[in-house]
Formats: sequence, C-alpha cells, structure tokens
Amino acid sequence: MLLLALLASSALVGHAQAADDEAATVRGVVVTGKKDGYAVEATDSAAKLPLSLRQTPQSVTVITTERIQDFGLSSIANVLEQTTGITVQENDSNRVNFTSRGFSISNFQLDGAPTSYSSGNSVMGDTSLYERIEVIRGAAGLVTGAGDPSATINLIRKTPTRDFAGSASVTAGSWSRGRVEADVSGPLVASGRVRGRVSAAFEDRESHIDFYEEKKTVAMAVVEADLTSSTLVRLGYDYLEATPRGSTWGTAPLFYRDGTPTDLSPNYSVAANWSTWDRNSSSLYGVIQQDLPGDWSLRLTLNQRDSESTALLYYGYGGYPDPVDGSGLFVADYYNVYQEEETGFDLFASGPFQLFGRQHEAVIGVNGFDREATTLNDRIDASRRPYAMTIPDFRNWDGRIPEPYLLKYGTPAQTTTTKETGIYGAARLNPSDRLKVILGARSTRWETQVDLFDLAGAYVRTSSDYADERVTPYVGVIYDLTSQISAYASYSDLFKPQSNKDKNNNQLAPVIGASYELGLKGEFLDGDLLASTVLFYAQQDNLAALDASVPDGFFLPDGSSAYVAVSGAETRGFEAEITGKVSERWNVVSGYTYAYTEDASGTRISTLSPRHIARLYSTYDLGGPLEGLRIGGGLNWQSGIYTLATIPVPGNTSAPGTNPPTLRTNVAQDAYVLASLTARYKFNDHLSAQLNVDNLFDKTYYRRVGFYNGGFFGEPRRVTVSLRASF
Repeated sequence: MLLLALLASSALVGHAQAADDEAATVRGVVVTGKKDGYAVEATDSAAKLPLSLRQTPQSVTVITTERIQDFGLSSIANVLEQTTGITVQENDSNRVNFTSRGFSISNFQLDGAPTSYSSGNSVMGDTSLYERIEVIRGAAGLVTGAGDPSATINLIRKTPTRDFAGSASVTAGSWSRGRVEADVSGPLVASGRVRGRVSAAFEDRESHIDFYEEKKTVAMAVVEADLTSSTLVRLGYDYLEATPRGSTWGTAPLFYRDGTPTDLSPNYSVAANWSTWDRNSSSLYGVIQQDLPGDWSLRLTLNQRDSESTALLYYGYGGYPDPVDGSGLFVADYYNVYQEEETGFDLFASGPFQLFGRQHEAVIGVNGFDREATTLNDRIDASRRPYAMTIPDFRNWDGRIPEPYLLKYGTPAQTTTTKETGIYGAARLNPSDRLKVILGARSTRWETQVDLFDLAGAYVRTSSDYADERVTPYVGVIYDLTSQISAYASYSDLFKPQSNKDKNNNQLAPVIGASYELGLKGEFLDGDLLASTVLFYAQQDNLAALDASVPDGFFLPDGSSAYVAVSGAETRGFEAEITGKVSERWNVVSGYTYAYTEDASGTRISTLSPRHIARLYSTYDLGGPLEGLRIGGGLNWQSGIYTLATIPVPGNTSAPGTNPPTLRTNVAQDAYVLASLTARYKFNDHLSAQLNVDNLFDKTYYRRVGFYNGGFFGEPRRVTVSLRASF
C-alpha cells in the first residue's frame, strides 16, 4: 500500500517542471543544498555524511527560514509545534517539554555538537539565531551519546553571506506583544574572503495568563574567513536574556473540593506579580573546515556555553478550591539560582574511497561535552515570610503581595558534573547503483557525579557517582526502487543514562534497547517535493516509572520522586510526511504520526503523548491582479491524552478548611484541532507586510494535564501583524 501510494504520487507530479536549485557546498563539506520554499537538498545531521533526505535512512524534517517567517515562528517551541510527530507540553509559564514517539526529547545539538536542554533553565529558544532546525526522529545513536527512540534536534546557526544582505522587521500582536529584529550580513573586505553577520532581536510582551509578562533580548555576531583556498574559519558569539514577571509554577486546578469540574478561564493564575524565572545564556563558538587530499574534508565545531537561571516563585499550586468562597489552595514559594558551564565539540573527517572498483564514502569522528551544573545555597528565609501560605480566595487574587526575604549565601549547594565522549565511524557502501548500505558504530563513555556542599561551600559528600561505556552499532540500507523512490531500513542500539533513583536512593541503570525503521521515500518535482512513509519499532529496558509502592508525599533526600525500572517496554508506530513545493507558487507541509507504547504486561504507558498527531500547513502565492499576495494556513490535530491524578471524591460534603476525601483516577484532555492563518503582501522586492492568526477558532484546551493534579491551558487566539524590510 505504501509503495502504491508513492508510485501514484510519482505519476501525478512527475510531469511538472522543476525549479532550479543551487548546490551549497562549503570547502568540500556539503552542509545544505538549499532550494526555494520548504525543501532542502541535503543534511549531515543523521550520520555525519552529506546525504540527501531521500538517501538518509531515518525520518528527518528540516524547517527552513522561509517556513519560519511564513508562520511567524519566533521560538523553538513554535517550530516544533508544527513539526511532524513532535508534541510540545507546557508544565507552567516557563517549563516546556518536547516529546516524540512517546518519549521526552533530550538530545540537542548546536551546529552538530552536543548540548544540553533543561526545561525551565534553557534559553536556546529564539529562532532569530538560527538558519534552520533539523529534526531526526527516532534513535540517532551514531552521532549522539545518549541514544533514545524520541528525536534529536540540531539547531543550525546563521552564517555570513558572501553578498551584502540585510533585513529588519517590526511585529505587534495580541496581549501588547512588540518585537523588533535586525539582521545584516556581507563581506568585510573587497575580495569577500572575510565576511561578517550580526543579528539582534528584542521582544516585550504580556500574556493571556494574568500578571505574566516577559522581556527578551537576543544578539549574535559572527565572522567567517577563507584563510586559504582550502581552509575556512568561523568565530561567533551569541547572547540571550529572558526576564519574565508573574511566572507561574504549576497548573490550574481541575476540580473543586466537592469533585465538580472548575471550568476555569485560560487566563487563570495565582502567581505573585513579582514571581520570576530569569534566564540568560552566552555562547562562544567556532568552526574550522579544512579540505584534505583525495576530496576528503575535516570539520571541527566548538561551543562554550555559560548560562544562569534565577527562580523566585510564589504560586498556589496545590489543594482544591472551595466552589463557594474560593479558599483551599495552598502555596509553594521557591528561590533557586542555577548556573551551568558547558563545553561541547564535534570533530570529524569524511570523504570518498575506492573499493572493488566502486566509490564509497566514510566518516570518522569524535564528539562530546563536559558540563558542570551548580545549584547555589540561596533560599527564601522561611522564618520571615511576609505573606500567607494559602490563597484566601483565588477568584479575587490580584498578585499583589510583598516580596520575601532572601538568604543569599552565594555558595554551591550541589554540583552535577556530566561528561560524555564518543568515537564514531561509518561507511556508506555502494554495492550497486541502486543499493547503498551504511555501517557504523559509536563507542560512548558517560560519567556523572553529584557533589553536595554545606552553607559555607565546603564539600560534604558525593551523593552519586556513575560511569558506563557502551558500543552502539548502526545499520542503514537504502534501495532505489525507481529513479524517484527508495526503500530503506535502519537499526540502532539504544543507550541512555538516567538520573532517576529508586526508593533506596540508588541511581537506576541506563535505558537500553533497540530501534528499527522500515520505510519509503520519494523525491518528486526534481527534488522540490519529498514524500516519506515509515514503520518504526523500539524495545526498551530499564525505563523509569513512578514507584507506586511509596506513599503520597514521599521524596528522596534531593527532593525528587522515587522510580522503578520497567523492562520490556515496546513502541510501535507509523509516520507519513510530504514536504516541499508542489508548484512554483504552492508550498505544503503535511504529516501524520501514530505511536503506541506499552509495558511488558501490555498496558499502555506514555499516555501524555497523543497516539495520533496530524498536521497540515500550506502557503500559496496568488498571481494576476493579486501578484505579491501569499496566503496560507494550517491545521494541527492530536488525539486525547490522559494520566493518573489525585482528585476529590465527587459529591463529597467535607467542610472548608478540611482535607476532602480523594481518589486516584485518570484525568484527560480530549482530542482537539487548532487552525491558523497567514497572509503576506509584498509591496516590492524590499518591503512586505504579514498577518498571522493562531488558534483561529479560539479553542480552549489543556497543553498538559495531571501535573500537580491540575492542567495548564494552551494559548487562546493570537493575532500578530508585522512589517519586514530587506535590502
């Protein structure tokens, strides 16, 4: 059926005329062959080999600059909301998680070098820094040390252009949102051998969430030089700072104390107006690309990233409000300063070689990171709290309470050091013109250590010290069925160390397993349109699951929950995607994913990830009297999600001020669809205006349910208008 569908697509579109494309190579290393619209020619994110998307034996989506601009995607979360198979979950106003195929995404890269992403602490989220975002769904154990069956996200930074170019834009939107961007690039010397680029963005916005607002500043500068005809060097610096106020730290209650649904408004918040989660990050990075004899090339990427987050939070996160007087919510307050220093690198050489009279390609490399995360001893002075630890009446909450007294010791309370180094190699063998086989392996060493300190900053003890080393094999096979359609299969081992602990405070063993894909890929319209279908399967042991044998309120010494390792988990699924240009005027992106995960007993797990996800986005350039007008829109549908939560027994008559009887049951968000619109008018080659409407029909829904026994609302209808000038 899959093959017939692709063959039928080929017959329908094979007669169309192809648009010209431009092969983009930099000193022998193919980084991307760029096409107009939403299609790309090649990527090396999956295997460090310059492969077309059709010849890559994994599920890959590349989100281009044009697509980012068409739909006004200013954050990485906005991008992933539109990406096939990815789910964006928000725990509160500052903590965002991404999942794929039922599992959280933990593998992130900057220009191919591994980096960390921590919900709440990460500030990698603004698209003004990036040229494109590449998403490899499924295990990418060849190039990432922590191979898991979710996805790997590679953020590709902007680079200088050889010709002078620039742009500036102004955006205004719902909830007093204002944003300005500027980007200038070009040669710094007449010959063009030295080039530079600077980019900056500033955003000031309020929110549909009461009391919440945020200011964000983003800037980058990068210089690139051709030292010789075979040597390219790039050096850059970027900075991002986000300063929110009115930050939430939890969810909206789903039920009143009598067990009836609350049906609250999406603007619900019981945060203090000074509640905040400030974040800043700076990165110094460099790239060296060197041509080698025999058409080989060498590439080194280095990233040095320093970041800090300061959380001062007050939020009514627990309890069950009374439907009559609004009392019953209790408060959590929190002060935390978190610092992180990270060095990431990726060094690899790739090129062709001859064997048995045919040309093949190979890559060999090493990458990894060294990260130290420190939590300071700073805290709220609990003995002098100037506010109550309950919410008198959540219906009349105005967020105006005094700020707490802080104890700022400035000394480390805990440091977590994580080191990962992997040596990898792969060969793309060409046994025939139609058959390609990728054989590879990665040897990874992972070390993590947690040290505890007293208030003076003196070392107390090491609470966790873990090291492991594994070899992860990788096999990919691609067979060209026709000149346009290829079949592929791939296999990768899974290996993912984890920080979760059991009830005896012992760290769980790494997640291990295997991942398989079997699919078809087709290139049509001279490569402008890519269609793919894939069946995937993953088996995992040692998955962390909350330990149901421990009582409610039980926490480990570090404040975390206790987990047990679950073996025999299996994930099965199907995915289909069409991306690119249907005609000179028509761009389309469509995708569908089905994923189901169960444990060894056959019980479904990962229930907060929807079983079905379908997405369709498209734009069309009108002609004739409406020349210059581009219109488009999108539909984003997902099936229902659910999880266990503790809720009041329906119909109970407990008195206010007492704890109502409760029960453990599933809470759910039913299936929903979100619609969006976009329209852009080009006045001339240098000036355009754009309108974007998200959540067109103002759907009320929860992004996440069950967290703190509540739910976090998705954003209501949002309208933005922008004016962009280019030169």
